[in-house]
Amino acid sequence: MPKRPTKYSLDESLGYLTGNASRAVLKRINQELSRRRFPITSDQFLVLVHLWDQGGQPQYALVEKLFKDKTQMARLVASLEGLGLVTRLTGQRDAREKIVFLTKQGSDMMTKIAALVQEILDTAQRGIDERDLLICKDVLRRFHANLL
Repeated sequence: MPKRPTKYSLDESLGYLTGNASRAVLKRINQELSRRRFPITSDQFLVLVHLWDQGGQPQYALVEKLFKDKTQMARLVASLEGLGLVTRLTGQRDAREKIVFLTKQGSDMMTKIAALVQEILDTAQRGIDERDLLICKDVLRRFHANLL
């Protein structure tokens, strides 16, 4: 039987702290996207920013990279396709494979949204030393890798 910690504090739990930080950032992004009348959510933004950064991607790669299940990803991509922000093409080697690409409209929108999200992140990081941010990012990458 695993030994139970003598004391457990949510305020000292890395999982709790990272979850709270993530939810707070995503909530602010959703609020600002809505306030500025962008027709997407933070979940859709994550798909768009990945395509913007990486170019066309197989839908299954988006599932793996963004930690969504196949159904969630299919819905996200379908909604983005309905908005004219992405297009899905059939894979050359496998007709069942769908490759997702950012459209010109999606790319144009991402330029504006990326600037908005950067403003939010700048606000969240205000007063935090650059060296501390680099350490934090490194620790979170290792934390995540340990769970994979």
